[in-house]
Parts: sequence; structure tokens; C-alpha cells
Amino acid sequence: MSRSGSLVNFSLWVDAFLVCFVLILALPKAEAWSKEGHVMTCRIAQALLEPHAAEVVRNLLPDYANGDLSALCTWPDQIRHWYRYQWSGSLHFIDTPDKACTYDYSRDCHDSHGLKGMCVAGAIHNYTTQLSHYKHGSSDRRRKEA
Repeated sequence: MSRSGSLVNFSLWVDAFLVCFVLILALPKAEAWSKEGHVMTCRIAQALLEPHAAEVVRNLLPDYANGDLSALCTWPDQIRHWYRYQWSGSLHFIDTPDKACTYDYSRDCHDSHGLKGMCVAGAIHNYTTQLSHYKHGSSDRRRKEA
């Protein structure tokens, strides 16, 4: 291949790279989950429950959910922007440091003010503890929220 042919080939690669780079920059910010992603995750989780646990979950769900956990899976996304529930925003994720390749509960599970236990793992632990203390037939409101 001649030198001018190599330069043309190189120039095409540079042009293609620049076009791709500009297109990537022009894309809107990526979101980790969509509504559909949450619903699918809940359907998979409910399908993997042991029979007794599945029955307990169905009993905890409100009547309008018709026994389908995925009917409520977008609720945390909806309410975390409401003034009353703004405190719950950090319960929706775990924010590990950029250079960290591991998750460390004591380092990573906190809100923007440093309050420990304020991440999704802390929420799961909290609500699991609440559910483990529930008595069958209890009408305790906290049990329904958990």
C-alpha cells in the first residue's frame, strides 16, 4: 500500500473515531435501571422464593397487587422524589468509591451526610429484621411497609 493510501486509511479511522466520540458525548446520561428493569427483577425474585416465603410475600402485598410483587417495584423510584420521602433516596443504591473494586458495608453504606446504614443493603437489613419479628396475623403498619 502506498504512503498516500495509508494516510487516507488512517484519516478514515480518525474521522470514524471522532464521529463515534461525539455521538457518545451527545447521548443522554445513562440510567442504571428503567421501570422495566425493576419490574423484571421483582418478577425473577418472586419466582425464586421458596413456597412458604412466596405465600408470606403474597399476604403482605396490598389487594390491588393481585399477589404480584412486580406491581409495586417502581414505588421506591416514585416516592423518593416526594418531599416526605426524600430521606429514602440513599436507600436505593450503594455508592462505592470509584477506585474500589469491593463493597465494604462500613465504608460504603451511608447517606450524603454520613449516616451509616443508609443504602440499599442497610434498607434490606432493616426491613428483613422487621419482617423476622412479625407475628402471623399482626396488623402492624410497619410490617406492611417493610
